Amino acid sequence: MTTEELLAELRDAEWTAWPHAYGRAEDTPTHLVALIDGDDKARATAAYHFRSAIVHQSTVWPASPDAFALLVRILRTTPQPADVLESCLDALTEAAEYLPPAGTPVPDLSPTAAKWLRAFATADEEAVEELWEEPDEEVWDWTVARLAQLRPEVAALVAELPETAAVAQVKAAWTTG
Repeated sequence: MTTEELLAELRDAEWTAWPHAYGRAEDTPTHLVALIDGDDKARATAAYHFRSAIVHQSTVWPASPDAFALLVRILRTTPQPADVLESCLDALTEAAEYLPPAGTPVPDLSPTAAKWLRAFATADEEAVEELWEEPDEEVWDWTVARLAQLRPEVAALVAELPETAAVAQVKAAWTTG
């Protein structure tokens, strides 16, 4: 994946306005670009972003499936320093904690759940705080089901990597269920 391809894909990406652990995922595209074009420090910061914001204490967020899909594509096409790769793999392992069983369909979002996502995407800071107080359970189910759809891409990634403890952990985490 090139930076130009990534930027084209991100240009109209609705998910960047959806929540991650610290608010809107508007900062995630910068981290994805850093994994392609950044220096080692920027790449390490990007990997940390995935371990702290895209998945946080084993919780994933509405932006997580899209962010992880792009991360996996980048890891398959852009060699990373060993510490960055391991950190990204750790994030993938942590994200798998609540995956539903393989084959679980992605539910359609009800109008109420879709409204919650739209409200979050356009809310000011005060309204965002209020929305966090009443997260929509349906959005959570939709998020983890969407994340589970990445199993084939994650399996392809780890099949291409040399066997390490981090790779083995990702395999185990993503193939259960």
